[in-house]
Amino acid sequence: MKDNPISIGFDDASFELHSESKFTQLIGVVCQGTRMVSVIRDEINIDGYDATEKLINLVKKNRKHIQYVLTHSITFGGFNLVNLRQIYSEIQKPIIAITEKEVDFDSVKKALVHKFPKTYTKKMRCIVDAGNLYETEVTTAGGFSKVYFHCKGIEIRDVEDLLKKVCIDSKLPESVRLAHLIGKLF
Repeated sequence: MKDNPISIGFDDASFELHSESKFTQLIGVVCQGTRMVSVIRDEINIDGYDATEKLINLVKKNRKHIQYVLTHSITFGGFNLVNLRQIYSEIQKPIIAITEKEVDFDSVKKALVHKFPKTYTKKMRCIVDAGNLYETEVTTAGGFSKVYFHCKGIEIRDVEDLLKKVCIDSKLPESVRLAHLIGKLF
């Protein structure tokens, strides 16, 4: 693995669940190592089904340069879940979905069944396809912090090596952290 791997990190923009707007932004930040190179974005439906396809299209536009795809969890715009297996299958780049907290899958399933009684199984498929949720530690300004991740197309030890190279003082990779900060501006 190179010292300054090129990654694209994704997060969603801020949004209000009960507003008239049915859309939010999917923000992608390309970084070489921890240095920001570019920002891309597209609109996704809140609680929709289009985040996977929109993310794939954004990556394909930058495919030549990207080595790793990083996301802030697998949920964007409320419950607009991305399917990691499909993304990896279509772009053939390692993908890692990172979260700061361990996921309570029973609570997530309960919320999906309640909110999407007729279509929750499609959204649950994204969770199942994400695979195991792994735990590791990242060095931050305050010491070691736990992070959790799903991954496709990359070994666990390689994810840990990558995180050492793309995290500065945050437990989130810099590309994901910057996408999160940019998303707060919307």
